[in-house]
Amino acid sequence: MTRAAEDAEGLSHLLTVGGYTAVRVPLLLRRWCVEEVALALTSLPAPDLVLVTSAVTADVLAAAAPSALADASFAAVGPATAHQLRQHGLPAHVIPRRATASRLIDALGDVRGRTVFYPRSEIASPYVAEVLRQRGATVYDVVAYTNTAPPNHEHQLARALPVAATTLLSGSAARRLAAAVPEGRRAELGMVICIGPSTAAVCQAERLPIGAVASTHTVQGVVDTVTEHLPTAPQAAP
Repeated sequence: MTRAAEDAEGLSHLLTVGGYTAVRVPLLLRRWCVEEVALALTSLPAPDLVLVTSAVTADVLAAAAPSALADASFAAVGPATAHQLRQHGLPAHVIPRRATASRLIDALGDVRGRTVFYPRSEIASPYVAEVLRQRGATVYDVVAYTNTAPPNHEHQLARALPVAATTLLSGSAARRLAAAVPEGRRAELGMVICIGPSTAAVCQAERLPIGAVASTHTVQGVVDTVTEHLPTAPQAAP
């Protein structure tokens, strides 16, 4: 499992209950920028649309100043993000059928004249903000969390291999995995299982072999995909 340490418990539990040995090798280390997001929400013009592209962003919004967003509509990139918003009592008015940035933008429809608040990772692509601005929206993009590599992650990963499957739940984890594992050892990753098409696209760009992509872009969808392709559990799913 390559999730950040604070996110790994749910996936680890589900895999363990399913009879698998889950080895945790976090490839993400996050710092929430709650104060920065709260300051932005209280100093910028009130948005009429909030763009949420990860469950972590939903957590940061809930910890910052959710009351400043009481009159805004929320757009979530996929069902996992929408679920996390609802866990915090926040709505998810727009959810694209396919969990990608381009599908989310299309699902928003006409954004001319709209004010969009876009909290994001510091390493997020500028694509979303640029396209929305080109389509006539006023976009305030604010860093909601930083995403860096944990210390010693390459050593931990090398010790964990080989495994039966590797689960990837974000593009940043896929990039770090590709950087840490040379092509000659990538067969030791076993079946690489991606949470959705965006993560799979990064894997393709990084020449990581994709074994399967979850049809439901959630943690449970990843577990279901592991179970479908690995009915027994001879090794770990890192």
